[in-house]
Amino acid sequence: MMDFEQLAFIEKWRQKASRGIVVVLDGTRGDIIVTLRVGDLGERMDLRGQDATGGIRKQRLSIGDRVFMAIEYRAKDVRVGTGEPSVTGGLVAPNATVSGTVSEASEIAVVDCGVPVLVRGETLGPGIKPGDAVEFVVDGEGKAYLIPTRG
Repeated sequence: MMDFEQLAFIEKWRQKASRGIVVVLDGTRGDIIVTLRVGDLGERMDLRGQDATGGIRKQRLSIGDRVFMAIEYRAKDVRVGTGEPSVTGGLVAPNATVSGTVSEASEIAVVDCGVPVLVRGETLGPGIKPGDAVEFVVDGEGKAYLIPTRG
């Protein structure tokens, strides 16, 4: 059962969720860690996160499933970037360096690093605003929220 905060997050970010293909599922350490490959044409990126609501387990996702998912990350070691979009190893995961431009700044910021990445706003620091070039290190596993689709 999801709590109110989880439902509020899902509703708030339904329009910002990434559509992708599940390429890895790892449940060996308890909670499921999912890796989602986003970007059908051109730039492709993998986003990794820990199942925040149990939705991945409940839906019995498997490799190859096409889903909508919002993965929220925390940033550390934030500095001014060049604005050149990049992610070390093409995988947004713990300790990866992400470089890009802020496209939205609020409680959850959106950083465009080739694909939109949701980042907890306060971890990017005060005064962050759209258009700012940033570079940061991903702090721990992201929180993955499976976004249910109708139909």
